[in-house]
Amino acid sequence: MKYLNLLSAALLISAVACTNESQELSNPSGDIQKISFEATILDMEDAGELEGVDTRSMMREGGEIYWNANDALGVFRQDGTATPFTTENGGKVTRFEGYQNVTGEFYALYPYNKDAKLSGNIISTKLSAVQYPEPGSFYNGGNILLAKTKQNETAHFHNVCAWFRVSISEDYAKEITGITLEGNNGELLAGDVTIDVSSDDDFKMSVVNSEKASKKISMSTEDHFYTGKYYYFILAPQTFEKGIKLTLINKDGLVWKRELTAPATLHAGKYLSISNIMPGTFEPGDDDYDKDNNCYYVHTLEGLYEWAELVNSGKYDLDCQLMTSLDFSTDSQKRKWTPVGTKEHPYEGVFEGNGRELRNLKVEGYYECAGFFGALGPVRGREGEVGDVRVSNIKFINPSIRSSYVGEEDNPDDDGYVGTVAGVMNYEFGDNHSGGAIDKCDVTKAMVSGGENVGGILGRSYGGSDVITRCNFQGEVRGAMFLGGIVGNLEGDVVDCHSYDAVIGQNDTRNEVRSGGIAGTNNGDILVSSASDVEVSTNGRYAGGIAGANNGVIVGCVAYGEVTADFSGGIAGESFGAIKASYANCEAKAGVVYRIKTDILDDFQACFTIKKGVLPVVSPEAQYNLWYAPYIQLKKGELNEVLQAVDSHLHDMPDALQGIHWEFQQSIDMYAEFLPIRPVKIKNAEN
Repeated sequence: MKYLNLLSAALLISAVACTNESQELSNPSGDIQKISFEATILDMEDAGELEGVDTRSMMREGGEIYWNANDALGVFRQDGTATPFTTENGGKVTRFEGYQNVTGEFYALYPYNKDAKLSGNIISTKLSAVQYPEPGSFYNGGNILLAKTKQNETAHFHNVCAWFRVSISEDYAKEITGITLEGNNGELLAGDVTIDVSSDDDFKMSVVNSEKASKKISMSTEDHFYTGKYYYFILAPQTFEKGIKLTLINKDGLVWKRELTAPATLHAGKYLSISNIMPGTFEPGDDDYDKDNNCYYVHTLEGLYEWAELVNSGKYDLDCQLMTSLDFSTDSQKRKWTPVGTKEHPYEGVFEGNGRELRNLKVEGYYECAGFFGALGPVRGREGEVGDVRVSNIKFINPSIRSSYVGEEDNPDDDGYVGTVAGVMNYEFGDNHSGGAIDKCDVTKAMVSGGENVGGILGRSYGGSDVITRCNFQGEVRGAMFLGGIVGNLEGDVVDCHSYDAVIGQNDTRNEVRSGGIAGTNNGDILVSSASDVEVSTNGRYAGGIAGANNGVIVGCVAYGEVTADFSGGIAGESFGAIKASYANCEAKAGVVYRIKTDILDDFQACFTIKKGVLPVVSPEAQYNLWYAPYIQLKKGELNEVLQAVDSHLHDMPDALQGIHWEFQQSIDMYAEFLPIRPVKIKNAEN
């Protein structure tokens, strides 16, 4: 095997003033001013004429290089920090604009990293070990480039990374969903990196040997890798003394490995290549506790139990990658699952399900916090607190989560929490701004039953920055107090979550029960979510297609089904907060909300019911009469405008609010005949 030179492309960046290209940009005072860089990229077949000049972020079919809209690079200030320069347009020619106070020579780094630093001759930034599989290219924003220039001079960006490219034979008929690369001698491939710029002609990058360093680089997709296409791993230039190992993962999580033992050297701006791979037999992988990266890679049911035992015995931040689907009913030992984490010692790591299935999970017993996870953290103020916890991309099939725990009625700190994914997240009373995330978890054919806080996904969220996003629930939720198809009691945000073909109801006769298709009680934000064919009922007071009681914000939500309670509404039973751009087709006493308790004029906008003969609001108890407000028709574009005005905590989730719930506008158009031509608002003076 040999490395090949990648044909270079030139990036020509001229620093000019925004107002006049010939204007002198000398800045002896060092004051911040607006400047721009005009960038031109040559085709790859022409770039070889310019020796030593390399390419930037993205390749296209045929080897052409393009900038992308919204690309950002960082220009280092005199204090060593980087400020962003961005472009609005993609193409071979574009312009980067930003504000800077540099004088004389300066360095520009792609991609922009707010934490990048320049200290002496060393630039520090990061190279991700989890990389996006972009067919035919390295992924946008992953390939690190660096230029040294000064105002009114052309800057040549150089690659400081190397690439390893892989292609799967077009004759291979099955689907590959993951590929990993590692050295046979434990080489460091990614993580925090430094770039030595002491030589203007040879920028040298290396991985910092720290807890963030990774010996493995991975790509994965929920779809599949395309055969015949090259995929590029981006890594630090180095020599693999004992060769490399490539692992392919199929859609069932089984693995096939290819090991090359010959030494190999990767240089900056060049690649090694393995082409037309024809995998052999796929087998279960080996469970791997990677202590260096604080992660357990689970390939077997035994490995999952071992990971859970390690967490519950004190390794509360031990990350996990679920590498294959598992069925608890096949356990020869017939073990019962013990929830991972407690209120006192919550799970504080990152659990990545990789789209795999956990089938027939059973949790049964006297658990205060019941679910696959009992409790997720971290708790704000804990000594040595780590970053946000995250659980993502798991499919639970036929789970049964049942807890017999019922807290003392007069003790507010003794509630009980039950959910399929977790019982409780970020437990703490008072002013709690901590945050955790549950993302892309699907639950089907579920039975979830417990005491006071019971949800199809999560029992209760306490953190103001918690987020549950892109989750779905189908099944049954039973409990005593706060009951929801997604979450029983919410302090954070629910975004793009959906319950369908679900039953939410009581398992005892306590008073003041709150039940909802999405949340029992909402104290945060519920955005662009739906409850479809959902039966919500209580023997108590409040029930709603979306929330039993709304004390926060509900935006862009849709509810279909049947709602039964003393105070039942298509969207909410009772509302102290705002409901906007939402509609319902529910059998309920009120088409939108039974009881309104808010005096704010704009709290109800673009809401309506398509259920004939049902009042949208039965009991408007606030000073402002909002009877007609639910009939304001939503216009195209209004939903996004409302969403942008809502302060939601999405934890940098990619695409969390993009492309979701487009059927919302279509449904409004479909039922437009039921809307009045012109809504009428009643002013305060007319009450």
